Amino acid sequence: MRKVMAILICALGCLAGRAQGVQDFASRLMERCADDTAIYCITISPKMMEQLAMKQADDRKEEMMARAIQKLKSARIITASTKADHYYGIAEELLERNKQRFHHGDDYRNATAYGSFYTRNGKGGTMVELILLHADQKKDNMVVVNLTGDLDEEFVETLRENFSGNRKVREGDHGGGQK
Repeated sequence: MRKVMAILICALGCLAGRAQGVQDFASRLMERCADDTAIYCITISPKMMEQLAMKQADDRKEEMMARAIQKLKSARIITASTKADHYYGIAEELLERNKQRFHHGDDYRNATAYGSFYTRNGKGGTMVELILLHADQKKDNMVVVNLTGDLDEEFVETLRENFSGNRKVREGDHGGGQK
């Protein structure tokens, strides 16, 4: 009887732990492409983000980015070195299948690249995850930047400004990735 109770307690503990640890988009995408050797994921540790935040900030924009970096819980970068449109389509399909979880934001496009922003809100409506999909058709590579933490609109807007040379496209035109 004790053995059964111990197993039951362990099983419940595992289930509770799994329910609390919500899987981010990068994890889901890497699971989807698990057998694919052309796609890689790099996780930037909280310690490395802390070092980035401590870097001397010269102007207001850099100071704001340093404060935002301090609020990040994780940063994961996924790259595909080939077939940009293909991998962009896989990522976009995964986001679309989970549209109750991820909100589609702005799209952008220029002569050689396109991309989209997606966000996920946590309980209470605060933004807890930001996903940037980016495909470079000239270089034929794709990048996903997945940030989690205490994110705010000012931080997201600063990231969008970094793409100011890109033409914003209307919502619904997801940048041109193949589906």
